[in-house]
Amino acid sequence: MLFFPYQKYPDNWLYQVVDSSNSPLQMESFSLLKLSPHTSYQGELKGEEAVFVLLQGKVKMEVEGKTLGEIAQRKSIFEDKASAFYLPPGVYYQIEAEEDSEFILVRAKAEKGGSPAFFPPEIVKVKTTGKGTFEREVHTIVGEDFPAEKLIVGETFNKPGLWSSYPPHRHEKNRPPEEYFLEEIYHYRVEPEKGFGIQVLYTEDKELEKAYLVENGDTFVIPRGYHPVVAAPGYRLYYFWSLAGEVRILNPYDDPHHSWTKNL
Repeated sequence: MLFFPYQKYPDNWLYQVVDSSNSPLQMESFSLLKLSPHTSYQGELKGEEAVFVLLQGKVKMEVEGKTLGEIAQRKSIFEDKASAFYLPPGVYYQIEAEEDSEFILVRAKAEKGGSPAFFPPEIVKVKTTGKGTFEREVHTIVGEDFPAEKLIVGETFNKPGLWSSYPPHRHEKNRPPEEYFLEEIYHYRVEPEKGFGIQVLYTEDKELEKAYLVENGDTFVIPRGYHPVVAAPGYRLYYFWSLAGEVRILNPYDDPHHSWTKNL
């Protein structure tokens, strides 16, 4: 499967959305975690590194019994920049919520990874990219400069009616220095919630050539292919993105048929 429609899930529950058992991805998995006030969730990472991105709420992360960083807070994805935690393989963690909170949890197979780290909103790297009808705001949370083993993580914000991941690009082949293979996961939120966007996925050989209507809470996996996305008029579109690869170099390869649009 490539497309995973949103399903409501209970509080105090880790909802496993995507892994290698139900998708073509081999390295990474995607989950949602919802906590009620004054509740906690704990676990141990075995053979995986992980990034927890706070969508909303107020939480504290403990690793091996010690507080990591500071209290993470976020009113909503459309009001505040992200707070996030990175954890390497082999650690025990516990998250304590002070109010209703929801996390994205993305994991990737890893042997070492970096050290546990807290990413406060002020270190999120914000960049406006594209122009005109494909201008968007990209927030890099865990970038190439952080010593994770496989993961690169961030968020993209589309204004109503505008495109992103445009010109269409891919990262499906290892052809250094032009292109490096990276699996990718998108998770969407929409404001207002009843809105939608369109996710396109296609390959040069046209083996893949589809468009998907994506709504609030949906998830999509991108094992290969060009993958532009557009927000419907009247609705802001957010998508979380995580990439995983043996080489953590993000150098998207633009579809040569459409790369000319960078010069508009």
